[in-house]
Amino acid sequence: MRVHLLAGLPTEGVRRAFDRAHHTMPIVPLDALADIAVGDATRLGVLLPPFVEPSQIVESWEQCEFLPYRFGRPAHVAGISTFLDVDHLDDHLASADALSLRGWGRCDLDGRTVADIVVGQIESATQLVVVGGGRLTDALARRLEVLNPGASRVRLDGDSGPDPTELALALGWEAIADGLPEADTDAPRSVAVVPQWLELLRGERAPAPESNLLLYRRARPFDPARLSAWLAEPPAELVRGKGHVWLASAPDQSFGYSCAGTVHRLFEAGRWWASHASGTWPRCPTERRRLLERWHPRFGDRRQELVFLGVDLDPDRLFAGLDACLLPESALDCALAAARMQAPEPWTAPPTRLH
Repeated sequence: MRVHLLAGLPTEGVRRAFDRAHHTMPIVPLDALADIAVGDATRLGVLLPPFVEPSQIVESWEQCEFLPYRFGRPAHVAGISTFLDVDHLDDHLASADALSLRGWGRCDLDGRTVADIVVGQIESATQLVVVGGGRLTDALARRLEVLNPGASRVRLDGDSGPDPTELALALGWEAIADGLPEADTDAPRSVAVVPQWLELLRGERAPAPESNLLLYRRARPFDPARLSAWLAEPPAELVRGKGHVWLASAPDQSFGYSCAGTVHRLFEAGRWWASHASGTWPRCPTERRRLLERWHPRFGDRRQELVFLGVDLDPDRLFAGLDACLLPESALDCALAAARMQAPEPWTAPPTRLH
């Protein structure tokens, strides 16, 4: 069974495109997947609600082998199509509105922004389907290329083309148009849709010199006022940013950073492991190994670790601006002393022996 995920914010243009996609294969909403009968079908489309990021659901399904268990036979995610309404895309990439304000959130308290979710849908796609009556400008096309250089892109115009073969070709689903065996003979893994920034933060890859990825690491805290000023006027070339932030004013509190489109956010992300008692450190061998590899003898895991993507982004200018936000060396000892006073025990590396 080949499962295709369909994502997109529910504009009128995207809804019409979803309706047309029904001509290519059966498509069900995600919340109906657990109960629907599929018979001998070899292909199925799953329509994701706006608040679900495709990469997260694919990773979750792979970890628990959900699809083979659900269908009782080999099944995998064969592709992820994100539908983008060009008439609204600029606004979506600049919108700091919470999803809940648009009625698109997981609940009434879903504080993720519209920009967060549309960027997450873009970077998780194997294919970007552009719909709407407007033109995809060169500037927008370059931003899409930076966010997801590996995704194919297709323009779906008008309301014509009900013929399943023509529509499948228009959507880039050539395998469907060409016809496939009625049953899978093996069980390939689902498509890999890990965002580029996440691979860098996990240490699974290094930024290639010719790529748009920039990795910023420093073992000094940011001065909150200086960082606030930088966030108020960040480089206009930035398109995406993710990572962990250490603020001098809150030495035990880790903060997450997110740049999606033109929306920048800082948010609480738990405490640094260095401020925890050793018995509460992660038990997962992989997590513990990553923690040990980056453990600083003075600061533990406290650090700045940020990944950036942009269009013609100047790394020297970006890093110089962030370096200017770091706490001066003359003030570092006071901040370190305050952090040690708040820590439940001395800053020592987590034990290599697992319990």
